[in-house]
Amino acid sequence: MVMKREITRALAIAAMALLAASAATAQRGRGAGPAVAFDPHDISGYWELSFDSRHVPPAALAATVTPAFRAAKRKQDEYATRWCNWIGMPAAMDATRPIDVRQGRREIVMNFETIATPRHIFLDRTTHIGKDVYDATTMGDSIARWEGETLVVDTVGFDGAKGLSAIPGGGFRTSDSHLVERYRLVSSGAVLAVTFTWSDSKVYRTPHTYEYRYYRAPASYEAQPPIWCDPFDEARTAFLAGPTLGRGGNQPRSPGAR
Repeated sequence: MVMKREITRALAIAAMALLAASAATAQRGRGAGPAVAFDPHDISGYWELSFDSRHVPPAALAATVTPAFRAAKRKQDEYATRWCNWIGMPAAMDATRPIDVRQGRREIVMNFETIATPRHIFLDRTTHIGKDVYDATTMGDSIARWEGETLVVDTVGFDGAKGLSAIPGGGFRTSDSHLVERYRLVSSGAVLAVTFTWSDSKVYRTPHTYEYRYYRAPASYEAQPPIWCDPFDEARTAFLAGPTLGRGGNQPRSPGAR
């Protein structure tokens, strides 16, 4: 009888856990939960990527993207990583934690739980600030407009010499890069589909487009402080420099090792 009660209790606990997991999945846009009312013109919320969130085809790179050019950009990205520089676009949109998106009447602000400055997307401007006035940044100057239920964001004014410059699928952000993003709520507002199209004649033969799908985080999610990055952490520096073998810790053993 005691064993029977224990088995019944274990089955009940398992059923409750499965029910809770299903509810959480539906809340994150993964389940077939009931449709709820949402405003297709408001992308506010916490949005996070999953393992299957990225559709990134290979880019058609221009002939000017030589081995020397690639090496220089890799060196730039390694420096930015080593010294905990603001990562900028597009790396900030590939965050491992939820992105906090807040939409107002005049602008949309994105805050990241990583080493990145907030991103400002202006809804009340139709033209970019002139290069003689605007100081280029890793995020660029972003303006946006609605085309039906799609938010179109146009960004220029990038600083090509700072932050992480690598673009998914191939290529790099430069000071001449032009980015157009299209944001659209799908799955009853549980998923935010975003296409990124990069144009830069020095980098691409044709514009390079890829798509990310962000899942709405649970309403109970609370923002966390950014992951700390210490440029003077010697262990971190050694890890980034590589190689990892020979520094102690768990290492593969040779066949004859005892």
